[in-house]
Amino acid sequence: MTEEYRSEVLDLRGRNFAQVDNSVLKDGKILDKSSQKIVYVMLCMHADNTSKDSWPSVKRLAKECMISQNTVRSALKKLKQVGLIEIEERKVEGVGHISNRYILLPIPKEFDEGNT
Repeated sequence: MTEEYRSEVLDLRGRNFAQVDNSVLKDGKILDKSSQKIVYVMLCMHADNTSKDSWPSVKRLAKECMISQNTVRSALKKLKQVGLIEIEERKVEGVGHISNRYILLPIPKEFDEGNT
C-alpha cells in the first residue's frame, strides 16, 4: 500500500447504509444460525429510519439472503421469539395475504450481556 493511497479520505457520501446493532452481530449464543443474523440485517436494511418498520416479502428476503423461503420463515420466527422483531400479518380484502410488516424492536438486554 502506498503512502498516497493511505492518505486519501474515503468519501461515502451518497451511499446507502443499514444500521445494525453490534451486539446482534457479535452474538454467538442467542441467535444460533447465521441465517437469523442475515435476515435481521436485511430487515434493518429495508426498515424506515424513523418508524423502524420493514415490509419485504419472504420471497424477497430469501433472494437477497440467498437462502430458502423456509429458512427465512424459521429465522423470522426465531427473531420474534428472542424479541428483536414483531410481525404483523397483512391482508387485503379481495387480494389476500400481502407482505408482512416487520417492526424492529429495541435490542433486548440479553444481547449486551453476552457480548461484554
